[in-house]
Amino acid sequence: MGQIYSGAVSVAIWIGPEYEESALALQLLQRVAENSIDPQYIKSIRNPDSLALLNLFKRDYWKRLWVVQEVLLADNKVVHCGSSAFVWEVYQKAAEVFWGRDSDPHIRQGPSSFPDRDALKQLGDESLLEVMRACRKKLSENPRDKVFGILGLLSDATQRDFPVDYSQSVKTVYTDVVDHLISTTEKLDVIREAIHFPLHVNSTGLPSWCPDWSHIPEVSGLGRSLNFAASSNADGPTKARYWFHDERRKLEISAISIDTVTATGVAVGTFCAAQDYLTSFLQWRAMLLHELSVEEGNDAHSMHSSFCRTLCLGQVPPDWSQSNMWHNLCYHVFAALVRERMPRLPMDEDLKRHVSTTGLIEPKARRTFLQDHFGNRMMGRSLCITAGGLIGMGSGYMTAKDIVVVPFGCSTPILLRPEGRRNEYRYVGDVYIDGYMHGEALAQMEARDPKRVVSKYMLC
Repeated sequence: MGQIYSGAVSVAIWIGPEYEESALALQLLQRVAENSIDPQYIKSIRNPDSLALLNLFKRDYWKRLWVVQEVLLADNKVVHCGSSAFVWEVYQKAAEVFWGRDSDPHIRQGPSSFPDRDALKQLGDESLLEVMRACRKKLSENPRDKVFGILGLLSDATQRDFPVDYSQSVKTVYTDVVDHLISTTEKLDVIREAIHFPLHVNSTGLPSWCPDWSHIPEVSGLGRSLNFAASSNADGPTKARYWFHDERRKLEISAISIDTVTATGVAVGTFCAAQDYLTSFLQWRAMLLHELSVEEGNDAHSMHSSFCRTLCLGQVPPDWSQSNMWHNLCYHVFAALVRERMPRLPMDEDLKRHVSTTGLIEPKARRTFLQDHFGNRMMGRSLCITAGGLIGMGSGYMTAKDIVVVPFGCSTPILLRPEGRRNEYRYVGDVYIDGYMHGEALAQMEARDPKRVVSKYMLC
């Protein structure tokens, strides 16, 4: 199929007949083609034209895995809806305006839901993982096609490692993906795609460290765009130290020990309502104040800044990175929205003072600010504190007594759960630990810090 689409003079894409007021969407696309429309008009889903366009981008065509090769490999594409026809670039331009290039890839729909072909070419051996991440929400009837259905986008060498054989078990195919990626990239990041919250029981008997690509999770891991480098040093990323055991049922890894989780907050759900973020913020902050014995009125305690950095996964905008600027803005936005939306919810005196702070942000901009900087990053996650007083935010699946380690060849710390008495562990998820996302653990180990011991962990 990849050869067919790559060699085609033109590819006709049929997304269905006109319905759900798609005529309005097609009129909007005509204006996009003529460059006669204000991009801000498209972004507003409050107008009927943009709502119709959103419905057009939600059609089943865009969700099918097997059309990914059709879209990415064909040079000349014409999209047909009813009797209308537009070149692919018109649809693509409208989608980019609608969601923006920097928006979370997991919320994009229509043409924006496909990976970028040029970017994939630059990734080399890592392109398999990026294609599978980008196509994770695409649907296929056969779970093996989550691998076989995207091979046409990959190098000849990668395709040779995955002969299309439907007699193989799903478990074998998915384990082959992990094996291939770790051996070719010398990185462990593929295991971070094993998402266990909300709880999902796979029917193929996969070990906890092997991603179930047939399952479409409602949350995502700590992606590439966050630029974490937890196991890097001055010479660059370290290489994974790993060994497969028991016919690849178990994966042994070498990692630097960080700490043990002693307390966790409530997990934020996946409904994406502001109330979820606001109530979690209050509970998490109260937990930290209690666990770290922070006195009332001690606004200078380092916990506050660490907490606010953690809420946004360390992605503090440069304009707000000095001193307590981010801490003050973060507390103001959360406190003001709590007071506005849930006025009877109790708030401590320190937080109440942040409600009335002025000059930081326009009141009407608070809701968008919350969603852009915190909402998508808190969703599906829980706050944690470790025995040594570190603050982190990771999978909502985590619990007290989980351990935090930084594996060699892994971009982030991960959470492991002791399993039984055989020194085995279940993979829980990746985790943001404030102060340990950019090689700090490796630096401490190399400086012979006695707390930074390298150990082997058998994952089952």
